[in-house]
Amino acid sequence: MNHLKTLALILLLNFILQNAEAQHKPFLDNIYDYIENPQMIGLNQQEGHVPLLPFTSLEKAFVNAPEQSSGFLSLNGKWKFLYCVNPEGINREFYQPRFNEKGMTEITVPGNWQMQGFGEKIFRNVSQPFKADPPHIPRDYNPVGSYRKTFTVPSEFKDKQLFLHFEGVSSAYFLWVNGQEVGYNQGANEPAEFDVTKLVKPGKNTVSVMVFQYSDGTYNEDQDMWRLAGIFRSVYLMATPKVHIRDYYVTTDLDEKYDNATLQVQAEVENFSDQPINGYQVKVTLLDQNNLPVLTDLTSEKITLDKGEKTTIRLNAAVKSPLKWSDEKPNLYHIGFELIDPVGLTTEALADRIGFKEVEIRHQVLYVNGVAVKLNGVNSHMQHPDLGHTMDVETIRKDFYLMKQFNINCVRTCHYPPVKEYLKLADELGIYIVDETGDEAHATEYISNMPEWTKSYVERAQKMVLRDRNHPSIIFWSAGNESGSGFNICEVIAAGKRLDPSRPGWMYGGNDLDHPGSNPIKCEDIIGPRYGTPFELKVFYGESPEEIDPRPSFMDEYLAATGNSLGGMDEYWDVIYQYPRCIGGAIWDWVSPGLRERYISTPDASSNNISAALMGKTALVAGKTGQAVQLTGTDTWVELYRDPKLDISGKALTVSFWVKPREWNGNGTFLSKGFYQFGVEQTNQKELEFYVGNKKRTSVKTVLPDNWQDNWHLVTGIYNGSLLQIYIDGTKKGETPCTLTIENKPFAINIGRNPEIEAQENPNHYSNASFDQVAVFDKVIPVEELLNPTEATKKSAVCWLDFDEQKTNSEFFSMGVGGRTYGMIWPDRTVQPELWQVKKSAQPVSVKLTDEAKGEVEIWNRMYFTNTSELEAIWQLQCEGSVVKEGTVETSIPALSKANLMIPYLPFEKEKGKEYFLLLSFRQKQDKPWAKKGFEIAWDQMPLQITAAQPEESILGLKAPELLDTDQAIQVKGSNFLYSFSKTTGSLASVKFDGTELLKQEMDLNVWRAPLANDMDQWTVGASGLTHLPGWGLGQSNIWSALGLDHLTTKADRMNWTIEPGQIILTIESHSWAGELSTCLLYTSPSP
Repeated sequence: MNHLKTLALILLLNFILQNAEAQHKPFLDNIYDYIENPQMIGLNQQEGHVPLLPFTSLEKAFVNAPEQSSGFLSLNGKWKFLYCVNPEGINREFYQPRFNEKGMTEITVPGNWQMQGFGEKIFRNVSQPFKADPPHIPRDYNPVGSYRKTFTVPSEFKDKQLFLHFEGVSSAYFLWVNGQEVGYNQGANEPAEFDVTKLVKPGKNTVSVMVFQYSDGTYNEDQDMWRLAGIFRSVYLMATPKVHIRDYYVTTDLDEKYDNATLQVQAEVENFSDQPINGYQVKVTLLDQNNLPVLTDLTSEKITLDKGEKTTIRLNAAVKSPLKWSDEKPNLYHIGFELIDPVGLTTEALADRIGFKEVEIRHQVLYVNGVAVKLNGVNSHMQHPDLGHTMDVETIRKDFYLMKQFNINCVRTCHYPPVKEYLKLADELGIYIVDETGDEAHATEYISNMPEWTKSYVERAQKMVLRDRNHPSIIFWSAGNESGSGFNICEVIAAGKRLDPSRPGWMYGGNDLDHPGSNPIKCEDIIGPRYGTPFELKVFYGESPEEIDPRPSFMDEYLAATGNSLGGMDEYWDVIYQYPRCIGGAIWDWVSPGLRERYISTPDASSNNISAALMGKTALVAGKTGQAVQLTGTDTWVELYRDPKLDISGKALTVSFWVKPREWNGNGTFLSKGFYQFGVEQTNQKELEFYVGNKKRTSVKTVLPDNWQDNWHLVTGIYNGSLLQIYIDGTKKGETPCTLTIENKPFAINIGRNPEIEAQENPNHYSNASFDQVAVFDKVIPVEELLNPTEATKKSAVCWLDFDEQKTNSEFFSMGVGGRTYGMIWPDRTVQPELWQVKKSAQPVSVKLTDEAKGEVEIWNRMYFTNTSELEAIWQLQCEGSVVKEGTVETSIPALSKANLMIPYLPFEKEKGKEYFLLLSFRQKQDKPWAKKGFEIAWDQMPLQITAAQPEESILGLKAPELLDTDQAIQVKGSNFLYSFSKTTGSLASVKFDGTELLKQEMDLNVWRAPLANDMDQWTVGASGLTHLPGWGLGQSNIWSALGLDHLTTKADRMNWTIEPGQIILTIESHSWAGELSTCLLYTSPSP
């Protein structure tokens, strides 16, 4: 143990020495000591604080309009910009005041540079886009954006303290003002602020920022999303008095009856002047929703501060029966802060909105204002189809309106703090927020147990809490997502609790049932699980007693909304409502992550005219003949449509293409139809391989020629049923015996990518080459014909791509390489069908029919703070889609209560054989910001008993059927029909009516269904040891195919029958197997 302590001390001293050395060298002489150093999180920054907007009067502060502030200058807008692919290519003079900007382009801030035409858009889930080796990052591909903006300082800023504020930059950056070094920051989604008072001059000034796409901080930001970079949140200059309220913290403590409250205020005042000050006071004013005063005389004692000193002022006041804040009743109060100088003048005024709310955890249950609440939540990224990770207020507002309309009351901000406007709107509209630290180290979770990474974990949490802790919408905090279960998670939680003791709840996004030894983490206040079944949620959490674990259960992720999904919602919510410990969960996830792109295609010169899409940032360049397609090596490829003509199987194949490889980058997939079916790839710097396969693959390899790089070469692979041959530039370079039958697999043909293994978890580059005359044949073509192809040769191919032209087609939403179709709404905020299930399963009012004869129903008000009298209740008696009767009923059921009610739909006469339903619908009585009066929030449709109909006249008086026992079948014969049941399988083999056969084939037992997106997810089936078929992907549906569930064999065991007056009852027992499956089918002939 002593040796370990000594080693840890040596490592810590080494980091300290590195940091000290880094601070004494110019930034650009010392780049990697910053961006590969997990101890270097920031340099020369101000301590985090609440967002501030200073005014000269309280009246202006309450209006809170930035344009009325004499201390705010937005730097959003057009900036000058330089882009390069790695730090080796940077312009080292760009930040100098006299730098010539003519060679720079313009870029919009805030914005991701990939969304404005620079660099590549990369989507990854677990893996990094490069081989992980923390804290090191790739040297060959680490794009750098150099930003410059010239601005004029307003005259009102004279003699003020000036702070330059960045709300979000990915992932790390250096900052200069007027050519002078200011500081450094990493942490993409957390704010950073720099004191630039001594560097800013009157008149024109220049701010320069160099942003690195990857840094050691990237290992803490390995979120399941698009990996975009740049200054993507707002930038502004703030001017404050020399004596300044730099932070405030407001909490509300409710009494035991949750009626009266104590308002507790902490205000931190700092003296930035070069003189001691005394006689200053802080005054707090509280206004209600109608701007009427609640508190006006809450003023501190006079304070004395030495130069550079700061102090925290604490004030308390009793507030009688304030309106409380909750998701259903988001009552907000206006709070104002004034800094009063010794002569009684207001030198600075700030304002904010607060809510009176108290969150508690008692006996495994989460309480808000004394009421046990359930959270029907979603995970939501800051994701826009056109702006990337830059979010505008109107899109946020639309998201929240949709959430309210669909009974969603909670958002987990996956997997980082949102833009500050997000929380303001959540306060205003009533959405509970699980505010999540920007820590996710999914590919390298082991760093959670490494002390050199503690600062990187904790710093992000501290900035989040200090910025967001005054928002009433935040119900509890999250210590990050999938970052490991090491001690750094507990360090995050401990740091957060020191900064915000008002909320008892911290969770961590990563608990699952597969690792009971490390999950849940002991320091969590709220535990998982994630992606457990309803049964597991019930048995392991709902029914687990308090003495085993006193913490509430919140599913931070469940029911991944991928494609056609969200089956089982009712089963989950039955458990959630049944067990107090189960407080709900957050579905993965809210919005589909697609980015709007144009579908760009290139024509197929073969007679098949198969569509080929140019994916990513491809370009047409000079080719071997005409033009060629150039791939960048980063998430660019060509994908052919899954046309059946490309599903080549058998013992004949020719693939051919001209390729111009650039420098080897570790990936050499040239053409592929999956890992097994066929393909050509450069396996290393020296070898080329051609392969074909079925459940295994056979390949032939050759050594590359010396002039391989940066020259055009014709590569040809031929399989003739006995030999596998590879050619380069028309010369045979290798062959191997092969007699296997190529087996078709479910992957598309790709150029520059293997679609089976190079998807969303690919930690490598993609092909770094240009391609021309790419051809695939389902027969053998002599290589001489490919050297000088004719039009007839091209037409005879299965596909032939010349790349001489491209066509820009309609728009689509790109999910990137292997991206999954997450989301309950599309990127443009169009609702997907499964969102209606979310609305229904957790709807705030539930109804069941208790006595049909009396018209009695039981109504369960599942709202927490709202009486049903605030809703309009409308009933309808329906018959097969038509309304028979309708009306309204008055209800007055308290929150979380049940009551019986008579619905006056009686009397009415049922028509025999028809279906009747009673519908009860609950709708808004008043307009809401998110919905108009009459908007439906809950409904239940209850079936009434059916009065049996008389038999159809067509079968009355028919002759009784007879049974025929033949060698092959049991037959049931009537006057004009004949049913035949196979004695081999027991299946219905034939149905004849008036002599016409009605069955195309024998009826078989079918337990197969089309795989859904979740079934086909490329997770870990192949590595799990479960039965699976090579070459069919790693989704769950592979197991179904491997077990043979798509082609069962059936055998009849017993066939029995009884003949009764007027009818025959035939019972058939059979079993079907892929595995072993028994069935019992009962057939009864119609009885007249």
